[in-house]
Order: sequence, then C-alpha cells, then structure tokens
Amino acid sequence: MNVGISSKNVDFSAKEPTMTDVDMAASLLDEIIGQRGVRETIKSMLERAYSDLSKRNGAWTRRRVRAVFNKEASRIENREIEEMKAILDGRRKQAAYRAETARLASLAVIQSAAQDCGQL
Repeated sequence: MNVGISSKNVDFSAKEPTMTDVDMAASLLDEIIGQRGVRETIKSMLERAYSDLSKRNGAWTRRRVRAVFNKEASRIENREIEEMKAILDGRRKQAAYRAETARLASLAVIQSAAQDCGQL
C-alpha cells in the first residue's frame, strides 16, 4: 500500500472563486447600461437598460432589471444572459460598422483631395 506517498499531480490549493450566474448577469447589465452621467440617477440608468432589453424580449420587466442590477435575483435564466450578450454583440457590431464607414469616408475625402491637387 502507498499510504505515505501522495501524488504530486494533485493540486489541493484554493481555487479561484467562480462567477455565479447572478454576478455574470449583473456584470452584463452594467455593460448594457454603459457609462453613467455624473448626475444620472440609478432609476434612469435602469430605465435605459429596461428599454433596450424590452425591445429584444417583452418578458423583461422593470422589476426584473432592478433585481438583476441589485443581485437580488434568486435565479437567472439562460435566455436572459443570452439576450444581454446579444445586445452587447449588436452594439459591438454597430461600433465596428461606424468605424469602418468613417474610415471609408475619410479615404474618399483624401482621394478627392489628391485628385483636386493633381488637376491644378
């Protein structure tokens, strides 16, 4: 018997705490809310988040948004997390589209200016 020999491959150190669904949902909701104005109230921030979420799915209520924000929700449904991720993904795609459009517009202006200089 190998009673006195311990395996060197087993790691008994404390693991990092895992993020719960409630923490993840609150974090995603913070991203949806975005930057807060200096004098903006919590109520207006939550209303802004509710507006975005209810456009995606009418099942969202103001109370549910507040419960997720305050981490009072006892459970988070997978569809809620997926809807929040979809909103954030849509915003990222919109930002990338705007950046690409601005880049192309500036390129067109530069080309137009180069052609004007060449004709003089």
